[in-house]
Amino acid sequence: MTRQLLSVGIALPSGLTEATAVSIASMTGRLGFATLHLAEIPPSDLLERLVDAAAPALVVVDQGTEAIGVVRVNDPRAVAAERARLDAEGAIRPLQVAVPISIGRTMSEAVARADLEPRFTGDRHPRDIGIFGTFEQAQEQVLALARAGADDLVLDVPLERDVADVLAQIRALVVGATPELVHEPPRPDRSEEHTSELQSPC
Repeated sequence: MTRQLLSVGIALPSGLTEATAVSIASMTGRLGFATLHLAEIPPSDLLERLVDAAAPALVVVDQGTEAIGVVRVNDPRAVAAERARLDAEGAIRPLQVAVPISIGRTMSEAVARADLEPRFTGDRHPRDIGIFGTFEQAQEQVLALARAGADDLVLDVPLERDVADVLAQIRALVVGATPELVHEPPRPDRSEEHTSELQSPC
């Protein structure tokens, strides 16, 4: 049985054509993501099409920016603080990290994907609040979030180019990454490399 580090869902932004929305829903289910997240409830006929296309992934309507147990920044310290708060309250809900993501086989590819996505402007750029960089750097970031206590990732992905490839790379971030990795210490050399690459102009 394939083990994975975190449950991963895909955020479906509003404003897409019905054909595009259904296509993304279909890829979400086919690639084995757990959930497809909607920002708002669509018309009933479209909702039915999305549910059918996304199966076996579940279609979820998000509860807004102030939902309990949701962290909207890639910051393990914020995740650990929210984990501690939920545990102190005895809450049984999963802790969700909902952020934008742009990854690539190279840093240049990650940058290009993010720059092409009009939703990733201002303070919504994955470099600032999300998961960003090469596949290896992104996997280290996901591991750090899991170590801090995250249960679920909900990812806002770049949709302007190579969507199927982007989703396949994201899926590979957690498939085969066993829970034992959470207990391994982070590798300082990878963290330093990540920091230096993010700060260097591309």
